[in-house]
Amino acid sequence: MLLGEYAVLHGYPAVVCAIDKRIHVTLTPRDDMCVILDSALGHHETTLSQLEVVTPFQFVLETVYTFKKKLRQGFHLHIESEFSDTVGFASSAAVTVATTAVLSEWLALSLSKNEMIQKARDIVYAVQGSGSGADVAACVSGGLVFYRKEPFIAETRAIQHPMTVVYSGHKTPTPIAIQQVEKRFLSYPVLFSNLMKAIGACVEQGFEALKQHDWQVLGEMMTVQQGLMDALGVNTAAMNGIIHLLRQEPALSGVKISGSGFGDCVVALGECSAQLPNGAKQIRINMASEGVRIEKI
Repeated sequence: MLLGEYAVLHGYPAVVCAIDKRIHVTLTPRDDMCVILDSALGHHETTLSQLEVVTPFQFVLETVYTFKKKLRQGFHLHIESEFSDTVGFASSAAVTVATTAVLSEWLALSLSKNEMIQKARDIVYAVQGSGSGADVAACVSGGLVFYRKEPFIAETRAIQHPMTVVYSGHKTPTPIAIQQVEKRFLSYPVLFSNLMKAIGACVEQGFEALKQHDWQVLGEMMTVQQGLMDALGVNTAAMNGIIHLLRQEPALSGVKISGSGFGDCVVALGECSAQLPNGAKQIRINMASEGVRIEKI
């Protein structure tokens, strides 16, 4: 997420980009009604008639449940990830999109990209009770996406630019982070509304700059929004230290929290090789122009 955190949950747009780390979901049909899941998270077996949404496979099982009425036989799903689910790279959105795509292909449903975004977004929301779907849009479309939940828009730009991403060492689940922010501003609804409006303005101006390949202005909008993230109270001492350090790097601009905060990642435009504080880790990633992809074995 480059711009739009929290505001995207309240009717404002966001700018989100896909990265070159993938989750692979392989479907092998079975001759019975069994559904078998295998991944780094473990092994799970059930049947279509006894299908229940349980952790840690809740996103995959909710996706299967969504397609249940169309399924006439069981299958085996093998899930492999190129990144850890402890890092905030939208692993839940990615596995939901990949599972939606493979089941849609198997059932010959021919979903458009927008239909897939909205279907996978609804699945994620059903599981965690919150979420805008911006991460889902990036997983489906690839590239840089100007996204709004309602009225729906997912405008994609196939633009690439170097990025620096630093993991702070711990992560707070997004639903919990959202609850904490909502609780903090429960008595200050007007202030919260104004903060959301200001973040939305950063998104609009940042996307206009992005369309002109004006990375300097985009970086400035990210910097402004980081101040608003501070006002929301989602920064931590560890993240603040990373932000301060990266802002000393002349090759970087737009240093900010990426995502819901209270830990997780800091993102910046450009590349650097700064010496990071203990517990922090730079993750080598690139923007990716391609989103979800079907490969037949």
